Amino acid sequence: MREKADSDLVRRQNRLLLLEALRQHGPLARVEMGRHTGLSPASITSISYQLIADGILQEAGEAQPLAEGPQRRGRPLTQLAINPKSAHVVAVKISIDGIELALADGQGAILSRRTSRTSTYDADPKAFGNMVASEIAALIARSRVNAKRVARIGIAVQGVADSQAGTVVWSPAFRTRNIAVSAAVQTSLGIPCHIANDANMIAEGLISTDRARYGGTAAVVFMGYGVGMGLILNGQVYHGPTGAAAEFGHMNHLPGGPLCRCGRRGCVEAYVADYSLLRWASGQAETQPPSVNAIPEDDMLALEEAARRGEPQAAAAYAKAGEALGFGLARIIAILTPSRIVLAGPGTRAMELFEPHLRRAIEAGVVDELRRNVEIETVPIDTDMIIKGTIDQVLRHVDREIFAHGPLERRGRELEHIA
Repeated sequence: MREKADSDLVRRQNRLLLLEALRQHGPLARVEMGRHTGLSPASITSISYQLIADGILQEAGEAQPLAEGPQRRGRPLTQLAINPKSAHVVAVKISIDGIELALADGQGAILSRRTSRTSTYDADPKAFGNMVASEIAALIARSRVNAKRVARIGIAVQGVADSQAGTVVWSPAFRTRNIAVSAAVQTSLGIPCHIANDANMIAEGLISTDRARYGGTAAVVFMGYGVGMGLILNGQVYHGPTGAAAEFGHMNHLPGGPLCRCGRRGCVEAYVADYSLLRWASGQAETQPPSVNAIPEDDMLALEEAARRGEPQAAAAYAKAGEALGFGLARIIAILTPSRIVLAGPGTRAMELFEPHLRRAIEAGVVDELRRNVEIETVPIDTDMIIKGTIDQVLRHVDREIFAHGPLERRGRELEHIA
């Protein structure tokens, strides 16, 4: 009995190794799979045959191998890839006054999108989870995908998410706290659902995009309607025991400073987020409560142009924001010495306004020996890394919890056999 259990464990681990290689590198020939996984040719052949029979992998054309001699080439190699029809997943992004949804196939390609504009702040906390479920159901129905083929749902939310409890602990998108989401969605749709912080999902997306670049230790900072952070430690996103780790935006920059949306004073976010920049530029008092609504993009574009023209109050707002962000990052550098700091989100559109003040604060905040090897870069603002990262994370859940076992296993209930 023990031998069978050990054999099943090895089989699951080996299936997962192949799936991870294909997720990271795209279509691969079997010989390339061996190089990426360390598995023997016999194991690769056996496992890939099983995965093809299960409908999880498919042949994806041929790749020409390297030349075997000076004047000749070897036989073309058949590549394997994840079967896009192996399963579908849904990604949901919840932010102030809006819900964005995307349906993706087994390869992570987005097939359909849906956006719902709703006053999240005043939403009924007892009904909100069911409302999200209704939006997901509408997306699936419009996409004409069999709901039984949707293997997992991932939800990314601004603020503090408890992934274990499936709740939004706190978010500026809501008036109330501890809003149950995952359980309501799962009960309504019968599909396992996972909730996480949106900045963590950006970090997940970066790893999937380029593990060689982001697979070490990095801090990923979101700047826009709020300020958040995803931490990558040794190639893995650190979520903490409940999923609420790395709340960089609500780390205190200056005690008694400007009022933050979280209700406390002096948070990094209260200097850097869009609402804080507008507050500084308009000359409002630091104690002025931030708007509970999303800031229109046109307002931020106008503020950026005013700062570029050298209007004093607008320029001073970005100077204060850059300084607060820089001192916050200096603390992160001193603690973690990351190889890379990645700035993402719509706030990076004004990077040239932040950056001189940010770099001066980092220089003042941490010794040269710790900061000299840290690279700071930005992610293009037109890249929706929150949705992408959520899709990538959910597909990894599918690989680990379903495909590593077989196409019929789905947390105790059967998934239709994939044709």
